[in-house]
Amino acid sequence: MFLAYATDEAKHLKEIGRFGVAKNHVSAYRRFANFLECVGMNDVPFSQMTPQLLSDFEGWLRSQNICRNSSSCYLRSLSTIWHKAERDGLIKKRTSGGRVYTFENPFKGTYRGRCKTRKRAVGADSVSRVYNLDIEAVLTADSGKPAGMRLRNRIDRLELYRDLFIFSFCARGMTFVDMANLRKDEVRDGIIVYSRQKTGQRVEVRMEPIMQSVIDRHPSSSSFLFPILDDNDSKLTAYKKYRNALRQYNKSLHEIGELTGISHLTSYVARHSWATTAHENDLPVPVISQALGHNSLATTEIYLKSLEVNAIDEANHDLLNCVFGKKSVF
Repeated sequence: MFLAYATDEAKHLKEIGRFGVAKNHVSAYRRFANFLECVGMNDVPFSQMTPQLLSDFEGWLRSQNICRNSSSCYLRSLSTIWHKAERDGLIKKRTSGGRVYTFENPFKGTYRGRCKTRKRAVGADSVSRVYNLDIEAVLTADSGKPAGMRLRNRIDRLELYRDLFIFSFCARGMTFVDMANLRKDEVRDGIIVYSRQKTGQRVEVRMEPIMQSVIDRHPSSSSFLFPILDDNDSKLTAYKKYRNALRQYNKSLHEIGELTGISHLTSYVARHSWATTAHENDLPVPVISQALGHNSLATTEIYLKSLEVNAIDEANHDLLNCVFGKKSVF
């Protein structure tokens, strides 16, 4: 049965430390289980995993207002589970007249691609505002008194994650998962040398004074560069700590955005903003691609495509102002 196999596969992935993939699989098969329940099924044999069933599931996701990229992610995960079961020999061959046939791929015809979305980035002036924000002064301005313990903890949290945002930008858009896993011995002779957690791509970044100041402000007592993970963490504990820290990072960036008047500050804004600034300063796309640790120029071009759209929008706005003035209505 498909769901039973998917459940066992997710458990196996957790056992070998692939927690992120396991999380995606669990989300996908739970959605599929909800769909099966709606059509009166508790589970489904592999032999009944047909293109029609998966097409119906895709339509059901749309009816639940699931966006196309999320739907695609669920279908990719389910397809991965299906093909793993096929490799494990659980999907039996059909025979007819002495000839052997394989089951038709049930995911054929479903959308499993990635829709391009406009990447959010902020300008250099916004990054500078985040950097120069005096968090303690802003949060204690109304009371005029020193911060109590609760407010002190909030200030410390916001300062840590603000500084990590700045470190990320200075380190050419280093992702949060890569910052969390950075180790002290990966900094050698003023150069950070690390492998991206997502792709394994090797990246070298020269240490800049601002980056060193962030490290100095937030010392770690372990072999990790930042105080997020610990040496004695199991793989599961490390993953849970990372996920919790990522939530705190995004929560803190949202609060910092409110304090600075910058909307949509998230963990990936520093990365997209660095790419934006580099592009606007005429850095060649191949150089930006290498700096971001991308495996292909195509990935970088997806990042930069939204910049062209933004530039066109601004040009159109200026053109309309020239023609119609500042009027916004007839």
